[in-house]
Amino acid sequence: MEGRSFSQVLGSVLVFLLIGNVSLFSQDTKLPDLMSPDPVKTKKVKDRPKIFRHNQLTIVEKPYKAPSSIPSNFVPDDSEVLFFTELKADRLLENKEAVVVFKTSLPKTTMERYYEYLISSFGHKILQSQKSEEKSLYLVDVLRHKILAITIHPEEKGSIVKLFQKTTNGGF
Repeated sequence: MEGRSFSQVLGSVLVFLLIGNVSLFSQDTKLPDLMSPDPVKTKKVKDRPKIFRHNQLTIVEKPYKAPSSIPSNFVPDDSEVLFFTELKADRLLENKEAVVVFKTSLPKTTMERYYEYLISSFGHKILQSQKSEEKSLYLVDVLRHKILAITIHPEEKGSIVKLFQKTTNGGF
């Protein structure tokens, strides 16, 4: 008998808790407004690049990324590429020359250290370097068949970097 009375008491306590504390288990009675319009999601639209081609020369203003002929690490990820040019060679998938101009938020001294570290870590050879307050210039031998000139100019908020790559065929 004690088992039944205990279960009856427990059942009545649970019923009392459920009925007495409806606010604990109730949901918000306000229905969503289905007639209101959804909020408009806006995307930042990038300007489309302007591409100019003449024979083997290609010029691109405001491209999304640097050309593939420039080593990928030489243009930092957070930089804004202003324009690039490529001069194709007679052979397929080969460029004679490429120029990239980009803006970065990093100061000139930081970019100097970045390129010096990058050049030494990849085993490239610095042929010539000049540093002054107005600009820094590096002439680099990349993989013994490309010459890369790097020019760094200080700006008010960061620096502007110009990369010029020329493929050599036995000489520069």
